[in-house]
Amino acid sequence: MTTSPADGKVLDTIHRLLGSRICVTMTDGRIASGKFMSLDRLGNIMLEDVVEQRWLAYHDVSTADNKDTKSYDDNTEDASVTNSADNNNAQQHVQHTKDESGLCQWTTERSLSQAVIIGIKVAEVEIMMRE
Repeated sequence: MTTSPADGKVLDTIHRLLGSRICVTMTDGRIASGKFMSLDRLGNIMLEDVVEQRWLAYHDVSTADNKDTKSYDDNTEDASVTNSADNNNAQQHVQHTKDESGLCQWTTERSLSQAVIIGIKVAEVEIMMRE
């Protein structure tokens, strides 16, 4: 197998990015940010000290017609959960909000010591900062 000069430039750029904080947007809308540790030939990205964020919105028809529905600010719930079964000691923060029309939004954020993002799931990569 031969390599072209362009391949060398790409590898050099990736090598210089090792240790940088990057933000990876996945095809399903999740966002993972962490320290860039590795990239394999399949495009899988390994991160350390990772924070993953995801959002879900849905319309709750059971409360949409209810005139006693609480306002957006009054119906905010926060909960922190520690997943002790995970070797990474993942911590998850969940925020659930509902507005007067019955639109519910669920935001989760979890912290992991390491994560591998499968190459075919990567939609976008942004460089946050160099450590």
